[in-house]
Amino acid sequence: MKKIFALTLTLWSSFAFSQEVKIYDWEEVQAAHPDTVFALSFEKNKLTELPEELARFKNLKHLNLAKNKLSELPDYIATFDSLQVLDLSRNKLGQFPIEICQLSNLKQLLIGGNDIASIPDCIEYVSALEYLDAYDNPIAYLPQSMMRLKRLQKVDFSGIRFNKKFQEQWTTQLPNTELVFDAPCHCMD
Repeated sequence: MKKIFALTLTLWSSFAFSQEVKIYDWEEVQAAHPDTVFALSFEKNKLTELPEELARFKNLKHLNLAKNKLSELPDYIATFDSLQVLDLSRNKLGQFPIEICQLSNLKQLLIGGNDIASIPDCIEYVSALEYLDAYDNPIAYLPQSMMRLKRLQKVDFSGIRFNKKFQEQWTTQLPNTELVFDAPCHCMD
């Protein structure tokens, strides 16, 4: 079900963007004026770091960095004030990129398939966040500040083993948010 939702969400996002703007890849965006680029994909480019030239594209609304080898994000990511969708899934992130906390207009954050152990307290500053896909990360800690994300509609924790008490606690604390958990484990007691 999670895969169907993610696929639907991705297709819907892609469809919505394709109706409005072109989704560029890095080669073709070089010829475009930075102010006219709203969607950019670096998917499956085996990147270990992002090019400095990316900082010129301040009007990005959709940035797909999925399926690379990124272990961190550059500081300039925090300046992408218009960014609404950021896909960092299936990279090599060992911790949550703190730069994301400055993206107050971000609606969808996909960080699944990394090695992130905790979500930082500053997540509350991503105030427009509606969807967080954190599947298959070794997350052991969620901050209380997540409860201040009033627009949060869905969080996917598939592939992460939380005990029943943890799942019940967060389901109670985020009553207006759909939380997707795997079956509870008898761990972390």
